[in-house]
Amino acid sequence: MVRDPRAIRIYTDGSCYKNPGGAAGCAAMVHYPEDLQLPDEEIVDFGCAESSNNRMELMACVKALEWVRERRPWDGVERIQMVTDSLYVKENIFRARAWKRNGWRNRYGMPMANDDLWKRLISAHDKAGMRVDFEWEPGKRSPIGKVVDRAAKAAAQRGGPDVDRGYRPGAVSRTVLGGVAQLYPARGQVDVIRIGVKKVMHRGENKISFETFDEHKQAYVAKFYAFATPTMAANLHRSHGYRVHFNDDIHYPRILECVQEVPLSKLTASPKKDAKWT
Repeated sequence: MVRDPRAIRIYTDGSCYKNPGGAAGCAAMVHYPEDLQLPDEEIVDFGCAESSNNRMELMACVKALEWVRERRPWDGVERIQMVTDSLYVKENIFRARAWKRNGWRNRYGMPMANDDLWKRLISAHDKAGMRVDFEWEPGKRSPIGKVVDRAAKAAAQRGGPDVDRGYRPGAVSRTVLGGVAQLYPARGQVDVIRIGVKKVMHRGENKISFETFDEHKQAYVAKFYAFATPTMAANLHRSHGYRVHFNDDIHYPRILECVQEVPLSKLTASPKKDAKWT
């Protein structure tokens, strides 16, 4: 996006320690057009005891646009350029309106996370009273980007006194494999899994993160997530192993049946200290 010298530019950032579920925070800095002769200003300073990095990236944008609504108008300013380093925000900012129309599900019917903040962001965008454009910029690329990055980390380290009331922590167990859980490639197969995280989504459906287990090799293979009804999720306990039957939909994988509980061998891979469920 070309920089508009007459636009107000707002830089946002979020941070979370032990993501997700750790102390978290976000910040936003505003850079005014030269004609206004105003210094850069921190307009968001939010810190809470627990949240996630994606939620903090969203929260920074929400609170920044709510600030715009409260403070407008400015002489000669008809545009806001929001600058984020979050790919999560960048890739979904235009999809979120479709999710809202579809009951916070994507085009495949899969429930989407953080619907409360996406709803607030859409509302704040609509009520800003002027044109708002979102721009993605790699973190710490500019001097002001470095400042807002430090501010977000400081808010997360502080871890309060704010509260992210929409955060749903879920139940978490120790992870064996490193990396981020990927969408499970469901093709109607039966697989052995070890439950890691159960997270309640919109209208009660659960997002289940798990590690697949190779019984022949007696080793954990990969890290995935799929979905389950509240009843099914209640029967899947953290750190336990199960033989489960999946649906046949790679775009919206669901656990249809728990065939049996399976005793798993002790952890066959040393858990990495920085490995996290996400």
